[in-house]
Amino acid sequence: MKPRILLVEDNKELLEVIAEELHEHYEVLKTTDGVQALKLLSTESVQLVISDVMMPGMNGLELCNKIKNAPATCHIPFVILSAKGGIDQRTEGYEVGVDAYIAKPFHVAHLKVRVRKLLEYRERMQGLFNNNDSTTDLIVDSDLAESDKQFLSKLLSVIEKNIDEPELNAAWLENALTMSKMQLYRKLKTMTDMTPGEFIKTIRLKRAVQLLTSTNLTVTEIFYRTGFNNQSYFFREFKKRYDCAPNEYRAQQQVQV
Repeated sequence: MKPRILLVEDNKELLEVIAEELHEHYEVLKTTDGVQALKLLSTESVQLVISDVMMPGMNGLELCNKIKNAPATCHIPFVILSAKGGIDQRTEGYEVGVDAYIAKPFHVAHLKVRVRKLLEYRERMQGLFNNNDSTTDLIVDSDLAESDKQFLSKLLSVIEKNIDEPELNAAWLENALTMSKMQLYRKLKTMTDMTPGEFIKTIRLKRAVQLLTSTNLTVTEIFYRTGFNNQSYFFREFKKRYDCAPNEYRAQQQVQV
């Protein structure tokens, strides 16, 4: 299935040109103003937004600001197209959460590369959390931006030091990282496609798997050590992720070894 892009441009001729260029690799939704773009996002799922700045009704920066501050859409990469490419305009764009700023006139080939790279980068980040290897080691060895590595490493450090605490939650992380609720939510959603609560649970389960395969601890001991104070919830979430019960997982790994 092709990734879906929302293209917002009030110049209808340019709108069609860009849409045609992107059509080969992406499904393109088109609209000519920010207000209609928000309406589309309320009913349609997209992987990236490309928007002009100067538009009637709602300009591109206002649109970006609304998208980046809504829990349902804050993770979506946002590309701005603008005839004003000065440092002040770029700074204003990045302040509201723009991921890429492309000055007009531009080569469509450049736009296509930026779009592809943004989507590939997000996919690589999310892939770090889809296996059972040490997430910390994967982050260190990855080609992520240094700022992203630092954020994820600090986040994991907080979770791992307190993983046996049942009360470890989003508010705990917000306090430890000195981030607002929306800042943490947006950052994690963008990087992992998980909410803070989902991310904590994922790390708890990954630790449970490590303990199952590297120790002789009982399943009861393991779910307490990973902060699950409800055994039925632990079993349900473990089976949802690994398609088997904890003891079955341990037995399968021993057979493979």
